[in-house]
Amino acid sequence: APNDGILLGTFKRNIAFKHIHQYHHRRRPYSSWAVRNGWALENSTLFGSTTIKSGTNPSQYLASRNLNVIPRGGDAPVLERNVSASSSKDLNAGRIISHNKNNSPKATETNMSGPSNIITTNFHEPVGNRSMHTTTTTNSTDSSATGTGASKNAKSKKTWRKAYIAVGSNQGSLYQNIATSLSLLPSSTIKLLRTSHLRLTSPMYVTDQPQFLNGAVEIETTLSPRELLWELKRVEKEMGRNVNTKSEDYVRFGPRVVDLDIILFDENAVDGVGNVDEDDDDSIGSHSSSSSLIMQTEELEIPHPRMQEREFVLAPMVDLENADGDTTIHSDQKIIHPILNRSMSELLGSILQSNNNNENGARLEKEVDDVKAVRVIPLPRNRVLLFNETIIMGILNVTPDSFSDGGKYSSDNQTRVEKTVQAALQMERDGAGIIDIGGESTRPGAEDVALEEELRRVLPVIRRIREESDIPISIDTRNSKVAKAAIEAGADIVNDVSGGTHDSNMLSCVASMGVPMVMMHMRGNPKTMQHSSNTNYGDDNREGEGVIAGVAKELMQRCLEAEKAGIPRWLQIVDPGIGFAKNLNGNLSLLKGAEKLRKCCGNLPFLYGPSRKGFIGKISGEDDPKERDYGTIAACLATVRESGNGAGESCSILRVHNVKAMKQAVLVYEAIMKAK
Repeated sequence: APNDGILLGTFKRNIAFKHIHQYHHRRRPYSSWAVRNGWALENSTLFGSTTIKSGTNPSQYLASRNLNVIPRGGDAPVLERNVSASSSKDLNAGRIISHNKNNSPKATETNMSGPSNIITTNFHEPVGNRSMHTTTTTNSTDSSATGTGASKNAKSKKTWRKAYIAVGSNQGSLYQNIATSLSLLPSSTIKLLRTSHLRLTSPMYVTDQPQFLNGAVEIETTLSPRELLWELKRVEKEMGRNVNTKSEDYVRFGPRVVDLDIILFDENAVDGVGNVDEDDDDSIGSHSSSSSLIMQTEELEIPHPRMQEREFVLAPMVDLENADGDTTIHSDQKIIHPILNRSMSELLGSILQSNNNNENGARLEKEVDDVKAVRVIPLPRNRVLLFNETIIMGILNVTPDSFSDGGKYSSDNQTRVEKTVQAALQMERDGAGIIDIGGESTRPGAEDVALEEELRRVLPVIRRIREESDIPISIDTRNSKVAKAAIEAGADIVNDVSGGTHDSNMLSCVASMGVPMVMMHMRGNPKTMQHSSNTNYGDDNREGEGVIAGVAKELMQRCLEAEKAGIPRWLQIVDPGIGFAKNLNGNLSLLKGAEKLRKCCGNLPFLYGPSRKGFIGKISGEDDPKERDYGTIAACLATVRESGNGAGESCSILRVHNVKAMKQAVLVYEAIMKAK
């Protein structure tokens, strides 16, 4: 009576197996095998040709619950639907999928608890470039009713199921290829729920080709697995990929404009917003968290047969597993491999642990580093932000009233523009990976700046920097019109201290441009944010205990709003807003709890901006903001740690005034942390 095991080979008289997946591994998985007299099979999946042929008395399968019998393509039908309810009364919620001789799939699902409720799902061949999926539900009190005889009360029903798709590209404009491919999927039958983060990875199998940009998406679909496959192949072909495996120029695992693969496909129906529909009779199998379909045909295998060996697949799947944001992942949140019975986090951990424990020393360690997946955020013009190290963002305020450098830089005339641009170029030489340009001060108590004035301040500087350098530029603004004009002038990222709450058009504007967005946490506005009502995150005497949970919750709400507006997760960066609607203890708690905060926010990339702020002055007694760089370094280093998924991704951006000092500190600190 093995429990939760995987058996290889041919077995008979299987008694009291629970949660068992069996396959015969001689030439390939899922090949033919025989099972007889299986009693008390619960949540079991049977692969290949079985001895349960048409006409076999199903009473042999006493107390079989949630039994899946999946034959290979071309085999005879298994347990056809003309079996009477009386002889199948113990076959509860069984699912039988068979293929006819021309390899066209058909499915019969039976639920023999009480009156016969036979659900027949017919998968039709595609018509032109479109696929059709028809589901009919037939209710009958006649236990022997079958086929058309039970269709008098039939009703049409649209059933949605979750699936997970791996996406990748290594030809042309990588991110644009992925984004365009997803936009070509039919919205009437496929809903994009969320995305993973993106990673640059070295190629596997065929290594003489460019790096890939890889990710994963979670979708809901009314299509069958085969219909979904056809849609993905249609999109790949439309994007210019050769999908003809028999053509002379086809190279398996070779370069590709886009790659769209089904990783997992849920058996359970969902209610259209991502939740399992417990009342939907069209759900396949059980409603457990481990609900992925297991199938194998000549053209499609689910789960993907090589996913467990690919970090570039598992790491994005872990992103989706952690996407809701929490300090612990509950069992009902895990995405389970239906054969290996392990979560995505566990499978990725095994790969990373294997790499770390390899006994071949430095030579193989270098090979591991060469193929390691590196988190990235795509930028315009086929560029990316690489998170293989902490990124320093240099502050360039073209304002007369910023708290630290107000009036130092401006665009009042061409001479001052040139001075400002030279300061930006010096930041780049000092190690800045991003230049953040702002035309409105958001210090506590600051007044709003007129739209025309903000545009006048920032646009000449952005245009002039872009003439000299391709360094990524972020526009620090709360106004959508400024954001749009700045991106058109050459900026790459929108950095909004209000998180898109100040201007109701900001999120849709950023989504339409397809650029990354930094969403900062703030309550109120610069005039009101330091009121006690905005800085209290719990008990008045113990504010710090609630600030991490409060900031995380409100940041994730902004992330969800951004997703709804069309800004995918892989284009989002969050900022806890040090100094914005936080008191001294709140600021310190957020810095101390940086890793916990990251986990609570689904391991999103974080930007921290403590540079020269008032809390450093309160602790150190330094009144002059320009003299707070030493305290700034300490505050920033508190946030520089590896991310929580074990993949060694820093995914941090530090926004500072003194780029050279901060870059040097980070280089030394990270070298210490990486020492063996």
